[in-house]
Amino acid sequence: MNLKSAVILFTGVILAAVSYFVVNVNISGYSIISVLFIMALALPSFLAIIRGMDGHGVILILILGVYAIVLETIAIITGFPYSGFHYTGIIGLKLLGYTPFTVPFAWLPIFLGCAYLAKESVDGLPGFLLLTAFLAVLCDMVIDPMAVALRFWVWDNPGIFYGVPLQNFAGWLLTGFLAALILLAVLRDGFREMPEGSVSSLYLIMCFWTAASLFTGLEVPFITGTVIITLILYRTGLRLW
Repeated sequence: MNLKSAVILFTGVILAAVSYFVVNVNISGYSIISVLFIMALALPSFLAIIRGMDGHGVILILILGVYAIVLETIAIITGFPYSGFHYTGIIGLKLLGYTPFTVPFAWLPIFLGCAYLAKESVDGLPGFLLLTAFLAVLCDMVIDPMAVALRFWVWDNPGIFYGVPLQNFAGWLLTGFLAALILLAVLRDGFREMPEGSVSSLYLIMCFWTAASLFTGLEVPFITGTVIITLILYRTGLRLW
């Protein structure tokens, strides 16, 4: 394990501790902190992709960033594929009044981490596509209930999974699969060469939200997050960068 990996591992522990204070403090008046926090967590995986994949990494981030904004805006307007919802103002300025500009910073590191884990876990494109999408759903099962509890966004018709409608997870399965197809189109077989750092931000994100779920008493998100963190550490051999 190199120094960078050790720093990321230690940062994950710190984030887990910090989450206790976040869930016990009203953050509605501190949107700038939320914005900076989201962007900071995305930075490790973005840097790893850009440095490790040359120009293809930059193109991938830009295309998937646009994909995230367009998809999220369509979902807010139409309710498809996630079910009806809207963002509050906690996580940043809304583009055209709908989607916070931070959405690519929040979603893309999750997808990149899931894609890295998938390519480390299965052989063949079908397995890569399906596992990437499935892992993305598992990650949302950790994040969405806590984000709802903190009022990052509000569902029009709350569902049975800690207030999250089940349609949302079907939507994540679909959009994660489509994003994996985009990744293959941009990188062709280059996805096999995704650097270890691709998963670093996902590790940090999961450490924070998994601990937050524990402190909030959300059992299933906590267990799911623990499984994802374990998979990350197992598949990387503690080499997070």
